[in-house]
Amino acid sequence: MDDLQPLILYWGLTWAVVGSAVTPLIFDRRARNPWWGGLIGLIVGIISGEVCGYGLLKIFETLWSDYARWISIFGGLVLLLPLWIFLKPRVGEGLRTHGIVPGTIVPLVFYLVSLSALPMIWAIALAFFEYDPAQKGGPILGLGGENKYVGTQYFEDMIEGDSRNPREFRNSLETTLKFTVVVVPLNLLITVPLASMIESVHQRVRVVFRSIYFLPVVTSSVGVAIMWGYIFNAQYGLANDVTGMAGVKPIAWLQDPRITILGVPVALFAVIIAYLWQDFGYNTVIFIAALQGIPDHLKEAARVDGATPLQVFWHITLPLLRPTIMFASVFTVISSFQVFDIIQVMTQGGPGRVEGKTKVMVLNIYENAFRFGRMGWAAAMSLVLVAMMLLFTLFQLWAFRSDWEY
Repeated sequence: MDDLQPLILYWGLTWAVVGSAVTPLIFDRRARNPWWGGLIGLIVGIISGEVCGYGLLKIFETLWSDYARWISIFGGLVLLLPLWIFLKPRVGEGLRTHGIVPGTIVPLVFYLVSLSALPMIWAIALAFFEYDPAQKGGPILGLGGENKYVGTQYFEDMIEGDSRNPREFRNSLETTLKFTVVVVPLNLLITVPLASMIESVHQRVRVVFRSIYFLPVVTSSVGVAIMWGYIFNAQYGLANDVTGMAGVKPIAWLQDPRITILGVPVALFAVIIAYLWQDFGYNTVIFIAALQGIPDHLKEAARVDGATPLQVFWHITLPLLRPTIMFASVFTVISSFQVFDIIQVMTQGGPGRVEGKTKVMVLNIYENAFRFGRMGWAAAMSLVLVAMMLLFTLFQLWAFRSDWEY
């Protein structure tokens, strides 16, 4: 049965999408309601794909075993083709032309629900089981059996547990919060004034600056991490060459867990610098677009009243950027909570073993799920991470709310 799971998934998803996309067009041509066609095509596609696909597989396993799996893929056509061919037109009604709408929307909704919502539901369920893919589980998604039910034990361990896993979780949670608290204000403090300065130059020069600052955003994160890893290298890195000019001894930026700046490990600061270098161009472009949308007469009126450029920026530009600042802040928080690749390449969560100074929650989740096979524990941590992002997002929406628009 495990060997058939990929085929079962493929049968259902493929013919559900095909059925819900094509059937509305057929219904439209037959002067019938295409939305009903989308729903009927979805149901018939799933049933035909699963039942007839399995039937064709069993039939051709004995007759033509080498091609049985390929033939089974076409099981969805067994019921869909008769539906498309023999569907009678509704007499007395003219031809409609909007079948393309349900034929596009229904498959997309099914795709989002099946490949987004259902995995999320499964992840929530995993958080209450001691799940390991290598163990033999029960008949429903492998839950039960050797993958035993543990209830809320994982969440209780996160708060009170003294073993390695809870301590690693609390450490990664603290590291993630430090990373976010440092990254978000720095990002906004850099990008808002920078965008304002770029917007003030000539149009042709503005395009050049905008392109240059946006280049790191489209650069591979792995490449960025490797580059900054060389810069912070303890033996031949550029960072030590620069600090050495001031008489500072070489620093093991990414290897020494004892060095901190304002309570933040220097290794985490090194990662933050690399992350900001790659990420700040995105918000810069967003703020440039927002600045172009601010009416010029508001700034001109302030200048006529004698306001200096700094006063215009502080009292006119910045308040009008509030909705954009909220947008940038929300997405920067979400992005910083999900940071993974730069840290994985630069430090692998170190320095330090249990209390890795740069081990953020996503890295901790990844290691537990795919390195150690503790899928249940990883799912529980994922729920905590999602809850944190939701709370931070709601707080920012409340903090940046406004009752006006221009």
